[in-house]
Amino acid sequence: MNPQPSSSIAARWTRDAWPVVLVAVLVIGLWFALTATVYRGKGYLLPSPLEVGAAAIENAGLLLMAAFTTLKEASLGFLIAIVGGIALAALLSQSRLLERSLYPYVVLLQTVPVVAIAPLIVLWFGYNEGSVVVISLIMSLFPIVNNTLLGLRSTSRNLVELFALHNRSRWTAFRKLQLPAALPHIIAGLRVSAGLSVIGAIVGEFIIGSGNAEGGLGVQIVFAQGRMYTALLFAEVIAATLLGFLFFALVSAVGRALLRHWHESAMPG
Repeated sequence: MNPQPSSSIAARWTRDAWPVVLVAVLVIGLWFALTATVYRGKGYLLPSPLEVGAAAIENAGLLLMAAFTTLKEASLGFLIAIVGGIALAALLSQSRLLERSLYPYVVLLQTVPVVAIAPLIVLWFGYNEGSVVVISLIMSLFPIVNNTLLGLRSTSRNLVELFALHNRSRWTAFRKLQLPAALPHIIAGLRVSAGLSVIGAIVGEFIIGSGNAEGGLGVQIVFAQGRMYTALLFAEVIAATLLGFLFFALVSAVGRALLRHWHESAMPG
């Protein structure tokens, strides 16, 4: 297959990007309009984009340090969720009895409010980054398990029977048939969990905190709220949002690279 010329790639990027840019311009314009009318002189409630930008520049070092801390916590939680979630789904897919026995507890882990189990997490792991990683893991695990299990269970029965007809082992069928066929479902689960891992890290920092200036974005948001520094609060929320989007975009890019040559969902059109 011949590589696409750079002009067509640029044209596709332009075609796909302009609606996003247009919405961003409209939102920022509405933001400016609100701060100039309804919230004029009420920067403590809704600061203008210029005030938020100034606060971000003034506290750039703090924002970068906090974003790096949250990135590290979310990355660890996400990576553990990937390994543990895919392994657990693979195990459950091999036995209906195991699935009926363990899957309800995976669902239960997703439905239990993090705030309710936070005291136990702190008791077991302490007031440190380890507890934040555990909360990020808990919040990002279920979509990976659920989507991976769905993909493994959705493998064509005819192909499974064909492998059995040729006396292929269960491991060979899993490695060469079920896992590749489940890849689109796995990527979909990873895309959901990517954002949830960042949310989990932020929530963990809200609950557990760090007690010092080296905390992540969740800790800094609490500090800014306590000081009524609304412009910085907005800058930190935007930074957290961009961090979650970065995770999502990275996983999406990897997914497209893995699927673009054989699966319809990732083929350019």
